[in-house]
This record gives sequence, structure tokens and C-alpha cells, in this order.
Amino acid sequence: MRPLCCDGGTTLKTLWRLFDGSLIESVLMRYGVPGVRASGSGRNRATLCISSQAGCGMACPFCATGQGGLQRNLSAAEIMAQVLAGARTLADGGIPGGPGRVNNIVFMGMGEPMANYRAIMTTIRTMTAPGPQGLGISARGITVSTVGLVPRINQLAGEGLPVTLAVSLHAPDDELRDELCPVNTRWNVAALLDAAHAYFVATKRRVSIEYALIRDVNDQPERAAMLADALRRDGGHGWVHVNLIPLNPTPGSKWTASRRADQKAFVAVLERRGVAVTVRDTRGREIDGACGQLAATAAAG
Repeated sequence: MRPLCCDGGTTLKTLWRLFDGSLIESVLMRYGVPGVRASGSGRNRATLCISSQAGCGMACPFCATGQGGLQRNLSAAEIMAQVLAGARTLADGGIPGGPGRVNNIVFMGMGEPMANYRAIMTTIRTMTAPGPQGLGISARGITVSTVGLVPRINQLAGEGLPVTLAVSLHAPDDELRDELCPVNTRWNVAALLDAAHAYFVATKRRVSIEYALIRDVNDQPERAAMLADALRRDGGHGWVHVNLIPLNPTPGSKWTASRRADQKAFVAVLERRGVAVTVRDTRGREIDGACGQLAATAAAG
């Protein structure tokens, strides 16, 4: 393991080298630490972002991991090792704020979690099992992301676990999403959002829509209006929350973050349409914060 820290020590990114030389990343983020401005406000809480694959086969062109291709799935033990390391760091007071525990686990690191479904489900059931067999983490504190594997979303809806589903949408129309998320050519926007809404109906858990704002690509006000229209179900938007992500550009990439004014305009359109929206706290830019950047840097070196 090779950890890097920033944000006053409250963001800790770890590069893992696995037994076969594969590289993966996990990120531990603590919020609400008194006296540490970078960690934001609110109650003291900690989120751990973990990887489910070494690399990724989804080939999204703006993503460092996607551009590296897929090496292999991680085993449940390799995924769980990231969780245990993060929990141990917090318990031992290894991050500002004193000893604590992980409040949230997000499968938003390297890889497409739904493409390694069996392993992530084994990990989730271990995390949520009471001690000593498990960690006793609430399923409501676990988020599973997907770029759009509709059959797996449907399968997850039947597991009886109230985890949060996060859909990496990034575009409201098929023409642009085909370019940004090639899996869209198999399961298009309408099919994906129908499955996500069905997940909400089955679990009563509001779905998170992840949307990376990319300058002059998907950040126009008219696309915000298209997004609001695409998300409308049952006469409203109460089933969903949009999480806007300022893109953390990778070295040499043509893709970069939206202008602040365009970001604000995008938010304003969604709010006027009654869509719940937040802009994700940007962390870790000085430690190759975008998922896959640290692994790519280490592999190149």
C-alpha cells in the first residue's frame, strides 16, 4: 500500500499493488473535522470509496480508469481488504478528528461494480452482518454505482438490501451518451432510467444520478432541461437526486471541468424544474484525485 493525503490530512488515497501486480485505489474522506477548513462543515463523518475491479471495461473516454482497460475482477477478499484498512485507519486515529468509524461505503472507485456482481454482493453481506462475522455497517450507508448494466440493477432490486443505487448518467440524450458511456448503445437512457425507477419502487431508496460536468460537452442549460424531463416519473422527481461532479481532468485529456458560471446555470435550471441537486465536494486534486489517475501514474513509472 502507498497512501497519499491532502485536505488537511482528511483525504487519504491509497494505491494497492495486488499479488499479481495489478494496481487499484481506495479513498478515505473525513468531513466536519473542527479546524480543518478543507473538510467542510456538518457532523463528523467518514466515507470510504472502494474499487471493485482492476481497471474497467466500460471505456468511458473521460475516465482515467476506463482508458486503461480492464485487467480483472477483484475477489471479495480484495474488496473487503480495502474496507478493513479504512476502518482500521479511522479506529486507530490515523486521520484528523480522533478515533472514529466509517459511516459510508461507496463502490465508486476503479471498475464497474455491477460487472463483478457476485463479489460485491459477498462483500456487502459481510459488511452488513453483525459482529464478529461482519462489520455491522448499515446497508443504508452503502452505495453501489453503475454506468448502466440494467439486468444487474433489476437483480439488485430483488436482493432485499436497502443500499443506495447511483447511476452514472453523464448525458440525458442517447446521441451524447453513446459517446460518453459506450454501454448506452446496449441499454439506452430510457431503459436505464426505467430500471433505476423500478429500483426506487422496490426499495423505497432514492436513486442518485451521477453527472460529471464537462466543459462545452454536457453542461449546457438545454441539457439540464433535457435531464429534468428524462428524470420525470410518476409526475415528479421525488424518486431521484442529481449529484453534479466537477470533472477532475486527467493529464493530456481534451475533457475538462465546466466553467463555474455554466455549473451554476445548470444547477439553476434543475432547481427551477423541481429536481433535487447538489454539487459534489471536490477533493484530492493534488493527489491524482480522479479515479484511476494514481494507478496510471504508478504504472507509467
